[in-house]
Amino acid sequence: MSATEHSPSVIVGYDGSDAAGQAVTWAARLAASRNAPLVVLHAADMFRYVHDAGTAIWDPEDVNRASLGVAERGADLARTAAPGVEVRTTSSMHSGALALEDLSGGAHAIVVGNTGRGRVAGILLGSTAFHVATRAECPVVVVPQGDPPLPGPEHRVSVATDGSASGTTAVRHAAEIAAHYEAPLQVITAWEPPPYDRYGLPSPTAFTDAVDLDKEIEQAAERIASAAAEEATTAQPGLEVTITVSRGRAVDVIAEESTGAAVLVVGARGRGDLKSLLLGSTSRAVLHLATCPVEIVR
Repeated sequence: MSATEHSPSVIVGYDGSDAAGQAVTWAARLAASRNAPLVVLHAADMFRYVHDAGTAIWDPEDVNRASLGVAERGADLARTAAPGVEVRTTSSMHSGALALEDLSGGAHAIVVGNTGRGRVAGILLGSTAFHVATRAECPVVVVPQGDPPLPGPEHRVSVATDGSASGTTAVRHAAEIAAHYEAPLQVITAWEPPPYDRYGLPSPTAFTDAVDLDKEIEQAAERIASAAAEEATTAQPGLEVTITVSRGRAVDVIAEESTGAAVLVVGARGRGDLKSLLLGSTSRAVLHLATCPVEIVR
């Protein structure tokens, strides 16, 4: 009995597009490095036309056969990228978003490309990737165009945190990834000065000097980053951790400072997001702007 039979699967969506092919390649390497099976899914997205099946415009068995054929082409890409990895294929009549969500329970990760065969090719983040990142029960990795490497001694793991519970979860997850691949970990924290009142009204804070207030906010961000680094090294002793604390909008800082990372880990929600939101505003924006794979954890 192989070890992969007891390992959570890596699930990757494949629709035949170049972006999906790159996601399959990355997912296959991830699965091989984790000794996990890989499941390649193609979703036919035919339930919107279910009434047509009753009039024999399309046959479910034919559609399923064709869908599995697409998935098998994705599986061939996976076997080429990671010979020896255990690859299975599956299909669904649902949309890709719903099918991946259904498979996410108990999976090691869902992997998707950041664009696909959607209706609007110019959208930076495909609707399937956004839906899965919002609703999946497991970590979701959105892979950009190109051929990004897995983490390693020369390819760092970056993690963004604001000190929230979600940020702490992201730090622990990123530390585990870095330790597994013997990669350095970069902790990123952003700080932004508050808007100043141009009419000269009294400040609602105890600070009367804007410079002092900025300094206090920056020091608070440094404390958050230091605590995150301590959290990471406590969870993974011996881990190499660096801290980056930069001034600016969180999304801009995270996207810029994570450039060159093998993967950027972010929590699904932060301090500034309503609890009712399934995916926080900063995490959503980072998915659009980051140039490396982004892993969203809950």
